[in-house]
Amino acid sequence: MSEIDLPCLFESNILLSGKAYYGTGGRAMAVAYPDCLSALADLLLWNREKNYPLALMGGGTNILFSDEPFPGIVISFERMRRMFWISKTDLFCEAGVENTRIAEELLLRGKSGGEWLFRLPGQIGSTVRMNARCFGGEISSITAGIATLHADGRLLWHLPEEVFTGYKQTSLMDSPEIVAGVVLHFPLTRPFHEIENEMRQYEREREEKHHFDYPSCGSVFKNNYAAGRSSGKIFDELGFRGAKEGGAEVSMHHANFIFNRRGATAGDILRLAGRMRRSAGEKAGVLLDLEVQCIGRFERGLLDVCGVPYVDDQHDPSMGFAGLWGKQEKECRDSSTFPFTLLEGPLSGYFGKEREYPPGVIVRVDQLVSLEEAKHSPHAPLLRWKTFEGDGTAFSVLPPDSASDGGFTDGLWQFSVSELFLGCGNRQNGYLEFEMTPGSDWVALRFSGPREREEGFKKLSLVPWENDVLRFVEDGSFGMEFSYALLEPFIAENVIALQCCGSTGRGEYGLFPWWPDKKEPADFHQPDSFFRIRLA
Repeated sequence: MSEIDLPCLFESNILLSGKAYYGTGGRAMAVAYPDCLSALADLLLWNREKNYPLALMGGGTNILFSDEPFPGIVISFERMRRMFWISKTDLFCEAGVENTRIAEELLLRGKSGGEWLFRLPGQIGSTVRMNARCFGGEISSITAGIATLHADGRLLWHLPEEVFTGYKQTSLMDSPEIVAGVVLHFPLTRPFHEIENEMRQYEREREEKHHFDYPSCGSVFKNNYAAGRSSGKIFDELGFRGAKEGGAEVSMHHANFIFNRRGATAGDILRLAGRMRRSAGEKAGVLLDLEVQCIGRFERGLLDVCGVPYVDDQHDPSMGFAGLWGKQEKECRDSSTFPFTLLEGPLSGYFGKEREYPPGVIVRVDQLVSLEEAKHSPHAPLLRWKTFEGDGTAFSVLPPDSASDGGFTDGLWQFSVSELFLGCGNRQNGYLEFEMTPGSDWVALRFSGPREREEGFKKLSLVPWENDVLRFVEDGSFGMEFSYALLEPFIAENVIALQCCGSTGRGEYGLFPWWPDKKEPADFHQPDSFFRIRLA
């Protein structure tokens, strides 16, 4: 395999059998370990030029890696594990936080509603993506919001009703989006011992069913509720307990589990699953879908019998690639699709500490027209930045002498402000900072380096900005629009860098997107951490 150099931490020539619970998998060209959204975005930007195959790996608990070499990059989220309370009821989790860790945090806080997550293998990003459920609990019922990174680089914010579409179904399964972070909602409290007892009950039930005796990925097939009974019950009726294929064997205690008993290959497991699925269809009249996700190069016949979608191997018509991420992406952003959102999500605490910044403040940046159109009308708005106030507590410290329609205000950062930083797409040439209050007070600055004001901009003045910045205040929101002429020096190969921030004026600071490492005292002037995105 060729040597490559990724823009985030990675390992090359990695044997995937050591990365997934099933213990199968050939060598991958690389496994990437982004530690934050900007690192993940940089990886996707880099790969748009390289065009290597990509696959996503959560905790490896629900993946069947092919034993064939994988000629691309597997993205792991094991370094994205921040978790903190943003309010009394809402818990923020990065995609790589393990389900059991969430359950344990809820136990410590006396919060009910997530007991069923205890000992549920996997990470919360994958749990949300597949709308996982067990023991009567379902992730859709406790999710308040989802941040996703699209294959084209857009950072989007989804409400639960936009994502969860049914039993173990979400819109994300058919969309080239990565779950990057989740806000979970837990309004109910309960005594510690009651929560712990329920968690231990679920743990005992898993152990009594011998879930962890041998390497597996849990339930191989989803239930089909039209059948009136579980998939495990159907396979039990069909006599599949103890059925074998090479080193793969159906559990004697749960007929919807396939164990890797004796060095099974991925092909062994998939062949056994294919037998089970075909028998369920022919003898029980029930069509079942795989719950296990297949990734890599497999025989097309095996993928077909298991109902796994795939991309044809152009070099061998008998083989297909399953689980490649982002292949659904379509370049469809033309003049009819503008405006569209580049970035949207909630400001959360700068340091990732408990209730560090008031909840409910949403920020959004939209691209209003294409770059080509903007070049023909350079002083017309290209980007719109908008802040939704939430309940207003984040913006309660107001300048004492502001005009009724706001004004250009030196020292505005001492009060409640929403902030936008615009940096160069190639991490060079300085950056811009804009601050605004709900009352339309504002200030703009230009820097050549971190906290170094550009020559000609050291004394604050309205003059450089008035023709290319348009302010607006709406009911419950406020923001600015920026022209191409203003932004052009910071657009490098159609890429620009963005960072949304907030300050309450009381020593509370918020970020979106969030960073892995922060300086003390709080410092937003870190252009290397800004989120880079390609403009259309």
